[in-house]
Amino acid sequence: MSEIEMGRRPFMLKTCAVMVGAVAAPAVIASAANAATKEEHNHGMMSQSGADGFVMQASVKKCGTCDLWGGPRRVSKDGKTVAFTGLGWCNNAKCPGFRGMMGPDHSCNEGACWQKWGALG
Repeated sequence: MSEIEMGRRPFMLKTCAVMVGAVAAPAVIASAANAATKEEHNHGMMSQSGADGFVMQASVKKCGTCDLWGGPRRVSKDGKTVAFTGLGWCNNAKCPGFRGMMGPDHSCNEGACWQKWGALG
């Protein structure tokens, strides 16, 4: 009888360890897969430069600083730079890139269609 009692405790400890591993493993694997997917997605859109993504001087006449470019962007507190985290679309009917997806560093007609973004002052 003592053999059965001695063998039950290690069995229960091993069973609990396996159950905890079975519950925790999918969550760990899923979070790692999500991180890898986001990393691939970010590199496919444009080159990254730190946590802010792509950063450009606000004075540059490129699509990212144009009032008619529709993409994720944010102006720095001092108003000297603009940070981008993705591609955008052109909403200027006079531009050859109208309704097309492009990066913030793109420029049509060497800035001829560019209009200063209102958030830049």
